[in-house]
Amino acid sequence: MKNRVRSTQRGMKSFLFRFFITLLILALLGLFAWRFNLDSLKVTTLKLSDPRIKDEITFVQISDLHAKSFGQDNQRLIKKIRQQAPDAIFVTGDLFSNADLGGRETATKLMKALAADKAPVYYVTGEHDYNEDFHAQLSAFGINILAFNGDILRYGDTEIELYGINSVYFWDSYNLANAVEADPALFSILLAHVPNWPQYQDAGFDLVLSGDSHGGQIRLPFVGALWLKEWFPELKKKDVYIKGLYEKDGKYLFVSSGLGTIAPHLRFYNRPEIVVIKLTPAR
Repeated sequence: MKNRVRSTQRGMKSFLFRFFITLLILALLGLFAWRFNLDSLKVTTLKLSDPRIKDEITFVQISDLHAKSFGQDNQRLIKKIRQQAPDAIFVTGDLFSNADLGGRETATKLMKALAADKAPVYYVTGEHDYNEDFHAQLSAFGINILAFNGDILRYGDTEIELYGINSVYFWDSYNLANAVEADPALFSILLAHVPNWPQYQDAGFDLVLSGDSHGGQIRLPFVGALWLKEWFPELKKKDVYIKGLYEKDGKYLFVSSGLGTIAPHLRFYNRPEIVVIKLTPAR
């Protein structure tokens, strides 16, 4: 009987040891997955060809930093952007939250570093980083702030029409064509923080670059975003624009997953993203 009791006790201790080791392994795997999905930068390349493009051109888009740091003073992020050798850098808003002074400093340091490089930087505000003092700092660095205005970018024999808006709130009858219409003779790009593509389409831009959604932050294979104002929005609606490339009638929208997060500060199956846009002549 005593031997049987000792054997039972040893079995229980062995079970508890294996149980706690399994819990520890699962906790470590969960911690790794959490940090990997928050901190591991992904480069997404978008390739488009068009007869109006005569030269190979590379742009980089970043969005929705939300004061996130990738290494000290965002050196990992800056290095990754520089590795793409962009002809211009597009920043589509929400670099920090307005009341977050530390976050604003993080955003300011990043933008100052990018402005020191050769490639021009173009910025449109989001709803969180609309701040006149911050915009004044960016202008002092030489960053181009687009707010219902634009520029013509020239590369060799190619001209690109670039336009940016600072609208982050919309109403049912909103139509960007009331403010601007793209020149059909040029390949045109619109920078707009919020991907309200139906309200932009009449303006005729060939490519719209947006952010705002963070790709849903938490995504599941074959399902898409878990939550964005409602559960499983990509399963319920066809006209929801949350992540990646969309096409309609030869026009494109790309929604970046962004770099940072808002609460809850989680990402899954949706790493922070740098978008590389490669424009090439039509073959």
